[in-house]
Amino acid sequence: MVSKKKVPSIEFLWLGLYAFAGFSLELILDVVVKSIKGSSLSLGWHLLMTSMLWLLCSLGLIFYSKNRFDFDVLKNKTELRRKEKIILSILTIIVILVTSLLFKGIKPMVEFNNGLKQNYLLLLLRMMYYACEAILITLSIAFSQKFFEDKFNINKKIPVGGFFLAATWGVIHLLLQGISGGGFAIFFSIIAGLIYTNCQKDFKKSYGLICLMIIL
Repeated sequence: MVSKKKVPSIEFLWLGLYAFAGFSLELILDVVVKSIKGSSLSLGWHLLMTSMLWLLCSLGLIFYSKNRFDFDVLKNKTELRRKEKIILSILTIIVILVTSLLFKGIKPMVEFNNGLKQNYLLLLLRMMYYACEAILITLSIAFSQKFFEDKFNINKKIPVGGFFLAATWGVIHLLLQGISGGGFAIFFSIIAGLIYTNCQKDFKKSYGLICLMIIL
């Protein structure tokens, strides 16, 4: 545990970047498996192993942040006001509606009937995959929000954590998936940032809504 002296704000930017880098574990896993086996993992094993890597990375960052910098992202618990609940509900519904339009149906059902070939185990693993991805997304927002607020004394209602996620995770999707996938990732990032600020930085509440949005 560090002393009570002020932690340099740049450390939280690094933590945000580490959380973003955690997404690359999926690609690294595929490369390593292919170099060893000469072939790729089955979808089920890919989802399971990626989920485990993301979860371990997330827990490591949470533990490191708490013990190294005395910043516990899970500590903040807030009672939301009626206005905030309404805003959060609207934001969540907007994302789910946009997702449904892009998928031309309810996302889990479309995936179940197509890519997952109506396999209930694969559907469960896919949900776990999204749940673990949502932890890294929320961590990226939480750490970068902390950095920008500490460094530049930014208004706490401005979702700078969402902008950071859009400039990293969102832009990568833009490069890998084109305008449609990347545009949605950037849109999702900004909304997720608004979710975090309107939850008053309550990580658990933010994670719950972000997880719901990414699944549905």
